[in-house]
Amino acid sequence: MSMKKRQLIIVTAFSISFILMIALSLFSMQRFATFLNYSNEVDHANAFIICIEKAEVSLRDIDRTERGYMITRDTMYVRFLNNSIDSLNSTIDEISAKAKNNTEQHNNIALLKASIGVRIAAARSNISYINANQTSNPSKFYYDSRQMMLDCSRRLRAMLTSEHKGLNEKYEAQVVYEKLTTDTLEYLLLIFCTITLILFTLMIKELRSRIKYQEELQTKVIDLKRSHSELEEIAYAASHDLQEPLRKIQIFSNKLLYKKSEMMDDDSINTVERISNSAKSMQSLINDLVSLTNLTKIDEQKTSCDLNQIVKYIIVDLEDVVNSKAATITIAQMPVIIAYRQQLKILFAALLDNALKFTVENRLPEIYLSFSIGYGSEIADVSPNLAKVKFLKIVCEDNGIGFDNIYITKIFRIFQRLHNQQSEYEGKGIGLAISQRIMANHEGYIIAEGTPQKGARFILFFPESILA
Repeated sequence: MSMKKRQLIIVTAFSISFILMIALSLFSMQRFATFLNYSNEVDHANAFIICIEKAEVSLRDIDRTERGYMITRDTMYVRFLNNSIDSLNSTIDEISAKAKNNTEQHNNIALLKASIGVRIAAARSNISYINANQTSNPSKFYYDSRQMMLDCSRRLRAMLTSEHKGLNEKYEAQVVYEKLTTDTLEYLLLIFCTITLILFTLMIKELRSRIKYQEELQTKVIDLKRSHSELEEIAYAASHDLQEPLRKIQIFSNKLLYKKSEMMDDDSINTVERISNSAKSMQSLINDLVSLTNLTKIDEQKTSCDLNQIVKYIIVDLEDVVNSKAATITIAQMPVIIAYRQQLKILFAALLDNALKFTVENRLPEIYLSFSIGYGSEIADVSPNLAKVKFLKIVCEDNGIGFDNIYITKIFRIFQRLHNQQSEYEGKGIGLAISQRIMANHEGYIIAEGTPQKGARFILFFPESILA
C-alpha cells in the first residue's frame, strides 16, 4: 500500500471518528439536558409539596389557636392566630408562584384562596362574637370556620395527591434518563477509547513505515552521493585523461598532413582528415559531457539576470551561423530574474543552436522567443499540484524540421538523437539533456512540442518566485 493511500485511510478514519464523536457527544448532551430538566422538575415538585404541607400546618394552627382562645380567653392565642394567618397567606403566595405554569394547580389555588379567605373571616368573626358576648360557647361563626377548614384541608390534600402523582412520573423519567445518560457516557468512552486505539495503531504503523522509508531513503542518498563522486571522477578523467590522447591524435594527424601530404594520394589524405575530424568531434562530445556532469554541483551564486542581455549575447556569439543561414530571430521583451547567469547562457545557447541546426532546406529559418506569466496546466502530468501554480513561461519556437511528439521523452535523454549518425544534421544528443538539468537547478521544467517539417516549440517554466 502506498504512503499516499495510507495517509488517506488515516485521514478518513480520523474524519469518521471525529464526526461520530461529535454526534455521540451531542446525543449525550441532549440526554444530560433532559435528565437535568427532570431533576429540576422533581426538585420543584418536592418544594411545592413542602409548601402545601406547610400551608396545612398553618391552617391547623389557626384552628388550634381559635379553640385555645375560646377556652382560655387568653389574648396570647389571638397573637398566635394572627401569626398563623400571616404565615398561611405567605405560604399561599409562595404556592401560587411555584404553580405559575401548572394550570390544574393554578385553578385549585384560586379556589383554595377563596376558601381560606372565608375561613379566616369566620375565625375573626367568631373571636369578635366571643369578645362581645363574654362567652365560651361556640357560635355559628365557629361552625362555619370549622366547615371551611375541612374544605381547605380537602383542597390541600387534592393538590398534594396531584403533585405526588406528577412527582412519581417525573421521578421515574429522571431515573430513566439518568440511566440513559450514564449508559451513553459509558458507550461514548468505550467508542472513544476504541477509535483512539485504532488511530494510535494506524499512526504507529505509519510512523514505522516512514522510519523504514527514511532509512531506505538515507541508504539511497548515500548510494547517490557515492555515484555522484564516481561521476565526478569520470568527469575529471574525461576532462583530463581522455582529452590528452585526442589532442595527440589531432596533432599527429595534422603533422602527418603537413609533412607527408605530397607523398599521399587523395584517399590517404581523406582518411587522415576523417581521423582528425573524428577526434575533434570526440573532444567536443567529451566537453559537453563534462559540462553536463558539472551541472550536478552548483558552485555559482544566483544573481540578477536580464534575459534580454543574455539572449542578445548568445545571438552575437552565433552571428556567423545566423548570417550563413539568413535566419530571423524575433525576441519579445524578457524579464529580469534571479538565477545562475552562466547556466542561463548555456541554456539559451543550446535552444538557439538547436533551432539553427535543424532547419528545412530552401526555407529561411525563423525563431521566436516570447515571454508570459501563466499557470502550469501544461505540465500537470508531471504533478497535478502544478496545474494551479504560477510560472514564468518562455517559449522558443522555430519553423524547422520539427519532430513527432511520440519522441518527446526521448529527445531529453543524453546521447539520444532522432537522426542517425550519417544524417546531414549535426548534433550529439546532449544539448537538451543539459537544458533539462539547468531547468531542474532552477526548480523549473522544460517541455517540447513538435510537428514534422513544420517546426518545434520548447517551453521553459521558471517558478514565479525567481522574478526580480
